[in-house]
Amino acid sequence: MNEMENPYIDWDVKFEEALKIDVPEAKFSKFSFSGIGGSGIVGDIAKIFFPEINSPIEGNETLLAVSYSGNTSETIEDVKKAIQKGSDVIIFTSGGILGKLAKEKGIKIVTVKAGSQTRYSFPYLITPLLRIVSEKTGSKLDLKKLGQGVKERKDQIAKDGVSLANLVMGKIPVFYSSRFLGIAKRYKQEINENAKYPAFYGEIPEVNHNEVESYVHGYNLHPVVIYSSEIDKITAEVLNATLVKGFYDDDLMNVSSLMMMGGIMSIAMAEVLHEVPDKLYNIPKAREMTSNLFKPSSIL
Repeated sequence: MNEMENPYIDWDVKFEEALKIDVPEAKFSKFSFSGIGGSGIVGDIAKIFFPEINSPIEGNETLLAVSYSGNTSETIEDVKKAIQKGSDVIIFTSGGILGKLAKEKGIKIVTVKAGSQTRYSFPYLITPLLRIVSEKTGSKLDLKKLGQGVKERKDQIAKDGVSLANLVMGKIPVFYSSRFLGIAKRYKQEINENAKYPAFYGEIPEVNHNEVESYVHGYNLHPVVIYSSEIDKITAEVLNATLVKGFYDDDLMNVSSLMMMGGIMSIAMAEVLHEVPDKLYNIPKAREMTSNLFKPSSIL
């Protein structure tokens, strides 16, 4: 694997750099989140540590609005709604419409490096977001562990990512987890975007009451369970699934290393399929049509 061409292999450096990003203080200790796609996964992962983060915007909370591009129509609409309701708003972006809005309206902003794909920039987005919530709630997360989780097992993470790619190629992977559902969702997304390949995810224990039955005729499916609690083992056993476990006893270290592994898996699949990870076929059209629907320029 060529380290210069793999956008995930230097995540240990990115996590360290992310610790230096300036962050504002949240006004409220109650948080809501807005984000979609690669930006939305930041909220899903944050909920592993802060399950109380919710989606509804009520006006008495701090909205964490993540849009790497700054042009995500759905997130722009949520920011608009939050402003109207009098919520505290913190925007996480590299620029775009939201970056301009923050500057013009004096909205709190966390500015991250531009010029990359959202999914590659996860360390720059999750680290300051967790820091803001941790500091406001007094949770005292040791965010240095994010970088440590990647750095201490980098070679093994890369090796296991390629091995997982080889296991699921030729089948349709379905990723499952309970508490680490956000990671399962991320694996699905990484394969979709980087490898242009179908993949799905499901939540444990919900799937134990319905979806597991579909494997009676699910000949082309390859179930993968990302272990986060004992309930995950039941799904893995019932489906004879591939079980992916973290490398550590620490959640922060497991999150960073498992997220990196999923990225490497998807790049390995893209190589086999001769796909360019950065090339997009259908997403730009969907974004354009969504933008026309919401007409985000009206917020300015």
